[in-house]
Amino acid sequence: MRKALIALTALFATTCVATTASAATLLNFQPGASTLAPGMTIIQDFESMAAGSSVGTNAGIYNSDISGISARPAVGSTGNFLAVRGTPSAGSYQLNFVPATAVSFALGSLDTYNTLRLLYADGSFQDYIGGQIINDLVFPSGDQISGETNGRVTYTVTSGPLLAGAVFSSTGNSFEIDNVATAGAVPEPATWAMIILGFGIIGRGMRTRRNTMVSFA
Repeated sequence: MRKALIALTALFATTCVATTASAATLLNFQPGASTLAPGMTIIQDFESMAAGSSVGTNAGIYNSDISGISARPAVGSTGNFLAVRGTPSAGSYQLNFVPATAVSFALGSLDTYNTLRLLYADGSFQDYIGGQIINDLVFPSGDQISGETNGRVTYTVTSGPLLAGAVFSSTGNSFEIDNVATAGAVPEPATWAMIILGFGIIGRGMRTRRNTMVSFA
């Protein structure tokens, strides 16, 4: 019964191990569901990568279940998905993105040997290991259909530096995810410069047009 009610939200940053992060991060897990929160945009669905290709270290793109290697997340996944393997050696996949207030992904068959590292814009990080990823240390590890190990996980910064990336790693087969999304992305300095330049060009064009109209009058 307790497991059926683990649509939980918890301030979890202070209870994780191997962390240097100074941010306070809110964790939300939707067991057996994968609904994107308003304002979130998918930034990686793995569809642009060929099924069977390798990414990161000992990680690959799959579009079907392969016994002992990959299992599609039970909810929130279509087409291609990522599986980070743990054999013959530990695997990892790193995704960097424009600094954002939140990151979310569809999670499949969570295992005790899976690790998520959240990367922050100030260079710090936060590790979540096994059940810490969903804030439930007692869960049916590796279950491919249970809502207790399949769903959407969302991490939202409530204070401190923004999120800038995530590292998915595993020491066993496998760590499966799909449809990574972010929210509240902040444009990088170069992007801000282009926006300001664009407004400047538009403003100059409007002034030139007004002057031309006056001279004709």
